[in-house]
Amino acid sequence: MTGVLKCVRVLSIKMIYNLYLIRHAKTQANLEGRYRGASDEPLSAAGLQELKKRIRLGYYPKVDQVYVSPRQRCLQTAQIIYPGLPLKVVPGFDEYNFGIFEGKSYEELKNNPAYRKWIASGGKERAPGGEDIETYKLRCCRAFAEVVEEIRQEGFKDTALVVHGGTIMAILERYIHDEKKFYDWQVPNTQGYKLFLEDEHWQREKIISTYQPFTAR
Repeated sequence: MTGVLKCVRVLSIKMIYNLYLIRHAKTQANLEGRYRGASDEPLSAAGLQELKKRIRLGYYPKVDQVYVSPRQRCLQTAQIIYPGLPLKVVPGFDEYNFGIFEGKSYEELKNNPAYRKWIASGGKERAPGGEDIETYKLRCCRAFAEVVEEIRQEGFKDTALVVHGGTIMAILERYIHDEKKFYDWQVPNTQGYKLFLEDEHWQREKIISTYQPFTAR
């Protein structure tokens, strides 16, 4: 009697999702060095010009889905980069609320005792009338985790998140295993990071596999 042994080789296919974190183009407050968090403001003429230049250079990738902060500066940026795609607004991606510091510059605030105390704490203390920084980070990260689950369920291979600098900083500090801290992840306007999210790693450890800054194609 002859027996035939068949060896079946099971290949594990790694599912990787590409996420693009994009900071909105510049507003007038950005140009003037003013705190602009939870208050709203459109893009400036200079910001629009810089954004359109990057688009011409092929800086932004094609994507299947776009998630965006509810602030006008993010909505405008997303609409200009991805005019043919619907935008899904995520309230949790809103910027940090600077409270009584909103709309003011360092020069206007440098002699304010409350501001000096806030700066001395490294921004860890709550801005008067504003948001607690740890609560803010948690809000951003919860929103990101919810978006990732939707991406996985819908099977979006390439996804853009057009958000704020602080939102990007909170997400990267939490989900990338690196020695960098919150303020080390600052990113200029119109720029961002590409994240490689490996499904297995995300399910097991809730981490981002790899990342890289954008480069023009």
